[in-house]
Amino acid sequence: MIAPLHRHDVIIVGSGIGGLAAAKTYLELSSNTNLILLEGRETLGGVWAKENCYDGLKTNNILGTYEFSDFPMDAKYGIRDGQHILGFAMHQYLTDFARHYDTFRRIRLLQCPRE
Repeated sequence: MIAPLHRHDVIIVGSGIGGLAAAKTYLELSSNTNLILLEGRETLGGVWAKENCYDGLKTNNILGTYEFSDFPMDAKYGIRDGQHILGFAMHQYLTDFARHYDTFRRIRLLQCPRE
């Protein structure tokens, strides 16, 4: 049997909106936890991973209804009031959220990016 290379206190499967929220919340309560997020896609975001997005893809949600209350989706994402959130904007928002709350470095992509 091969011994594991690293030991983690908490393992979160998936780096979509739920996994990112879970990681952020856990780290707020216990910042010294050795936490990792495992992602089977090429990029973070779950359904909104970059490789799942295409021109014209939108969420079913309009601006203000699909974002974290402590990390608003501001004008830099190019979505106006009353508009549905574009898939690429959602992916960028989740990436920015992960970087802002220092969960990005904890994500391990299990699939190699395509070239």
